[in-house]
Amino acid sequence: MTLRVRVPATSANLGPGFDSLGLTLDLWNDLEVETEGKTLQISVEGEGHQEIARDKNNAIYRAMQAYAQRHLKPLPEGLILRCHNRIPISSGLGSSAAAAIAGILAAAEILGIPQDRADQLDCATLIEGHPDNVAPCLMGGLVAAIVEEQQVIARNLPITQLPLMVAVPDFHFSTRASRANLPHEISRRDAVYNLGRLALLTHALASGDLDLLARAMQDKIHQPFRLPVIPGAQEALTAAQNEGAAAVALSGAGPSLLIFLRDENQFERVSTAVRQAFSHAGLESRIFSPKISQTGASMEII
Repeated sequence: MTLRVRVPATSANLGPGFDSLGLTLDLWNDLEVETEGKTLQISVEGEGHQEIARDKNNAIYRAMQAYAQRHLKPLPEGLILRCHNRIPISSGLGSSAAAAIAGILAAAEILGIPQDRADQLDCATLIEGHPDNVAPCLMGGLVAAIVEEQQVIARNLPITQLPLMVAVPDFHFSTRASRANLPHEISRRDAVYNLGRLALLTHALASGDLDLLARAMQDKIHQPFRLPVIPGAQEALTAAQNEGAAAVALSGAGPSLLIFLRDENQFERVSTAVRQAFSHAGLESRIFSPKISQTGASMEII
């Protein structure tokens, strides 16, 4: 049997939605899996091809193992995994979430486990530690998610298509390393600051109210502690705003910036300003311009 799994990039937090809100982007990794091999074989093309493991430490394979063990079933020994990656790794665009979802969907099909999205989401969240990337990766669109008694409750929220871009500096920054910079406690004032803006953010994204989006996509829980660790990030954020971008936030833990534009004619000005800001800090950067994807991961037998 040969199957193909497609998994999208995601951007989590969106400012005030720390660990609970995520957006699906039209930027995809493709995984092909064959079950007729004699040993485990893994190939990687595209993003991360020099860093990604090609043995049993591979993140996709580990997710397959986790889902197989969850259902008390053994994986076949002779798996061939071909990874075609377009999502930059360690960038705040959900590459690890995409690997987890890809592995779980592949394992379910190979082992004859019913495609139960709730069960898959619970397993992926256990692997990732939080649902803000895996939920939109699986479900598509804008997703709010919480964990209650080891079960994920996730729902799609309305969202309109808005022009956006993602700036990816050449600075590897794992979520684990990023979390080490966060405080263990926050003040009630900062909690209220985020809660109010999160409520308004969901309305702005649904209605396309860019003026409201500019006010709502602010945060006091994680960004003030993460931005200073990323060279040029604060300067790039400010540069984008000075060139007229509607709203800017760290994408997930960073180092990438998620930038909403008022119209697509701003793209060149904003991208140039952002790249220059990172360059002044000694970092090269790349600009992506994906659309918002209303669809999440998919799997087909080929």
